[in-house]
Amino acid sequence: MKRKILENFNWSLWWVTLSLMTLGLVNLYSALSFWGEGGVLTLFWYQLLWFVIGIFLMLFLVTMDYRLWDKLGTYFYIFVLILLLLVLFVGKVVSGHRSWLGVGPFTIQPSEFAKIGLIFVLAKYFSDNPLSAGYGFKDLIKPLLLTMLPFVLVIAGKDLGSSLFFPLLFGTMAMVAKIRRGTLIGFLVLIFLGGGLAYQFALRPYQKERIRIFLNPEADPKKSGYHLIQSKIAVGSGQIFGKGYLKGRINKLRYLPDKHTDFIFPVLAEEWGLIGGWLMLGLYVFLLWNGMMIAIKAREPFGSFLAIGVVSLLFWHLFINLGGVLGMIPLTGVPLPFLSYGGTSTLAFLMGIGLLLNIHMRRFMF
Repeated sequence: MKRKILENFNWSLWWVTLSLMTLGLVNLYSALSFWGEGGVLTLFWYQLLWFVIGIFLMLFLVTMDYRLWDKLGTYFYIFVLILLLLVLFVGKVVSGHRSWLGVGPFTIQPSEFAKIGLIFVLAKYFSDNPLSAGYGFKDLIKPLLLTMLPFVLVIAGKDLGSSLFFPLLFGTMAMVAKIRRGTLIGFLVLIFLGGGLAYQFALRPYQKERIRIFLNPEADPKKSGYHLIQSKIAVGSGQIFGKGYLKGRINKLRYLPDKHTDFIFPVLAEEWGLIGGWLMLGLYVFLLWNGMMIAIKAREPFGSFLAIGVVSLLFWHLFINLGGVLGMIPLTGVPLPFLSYGGTSTLAFLMGIGLLLNIHMRRFMF
């Protein structure tokens, strides 16, 4: 059994994940250091600790047959719903939204684990209920309700950025499962109308301001548009080859806000330039392509949908983070996988990688 595991282990996925984690640590060290001051490197050591814990969690998931999550996934989903409920009553408020739970000296963000929980239950539903003609609206009521439960709980905590991923995961996995054309058009109309109503009546003033600033950041360069303008300056000033490691002026002179979390990419782009940015994107593309191949070659539908869910989770994080800091879409404040500082998100991403490794390995073992 041990020999089969080593023979069928997806080493390319393993090494590209470790490469992104190493790049993340190197870049985070620079983001947390300041010229002549040393910086706040405690967060660097915390992130290293989260990586170590995440690797052990990932390897544990590799040794556990992923098909067990066909049943255990429902219990995990219920567990994270309970955590989301606890957040609303005893959670900590960070950056204006209540989304954190204190666990001893650490804090966790249950919404990150809720994304994995949703992937489990959606993968189970679509694999257990195949429809060759495509899913109609009635067929999607149950998975839509499963999606709305964590979505509403996260929205109640005022965490708009994290809440976006639940409908995105549902939409991606449902599209792969195949939605009827009429149903798809109906959903698009509802999304358009719902978006308009949400902007008018549901979004808070600062959230509306983010959309307005996305359209014209120069309208308020010292306040609302400051983050985006500094991000663009940092990315552009890196030019082709960058200013050199630990030499990014926008970062070191503290012009770039939230540089260890939401704006971690501008730190890399300023110091490593276009070459470094393309190298990072190349690693992500290879990671996503590898995950898609695992989904396509999975031996049974549950594994395929599980892999699609993990790949879509990584893709949407990458798309929303980079799109926001580059001014292509409104800023929402989501982490860049394996590069942004964050304990819970790191564990969730590595759980996803563990599931991908598991699905790939076991297609050769049964």
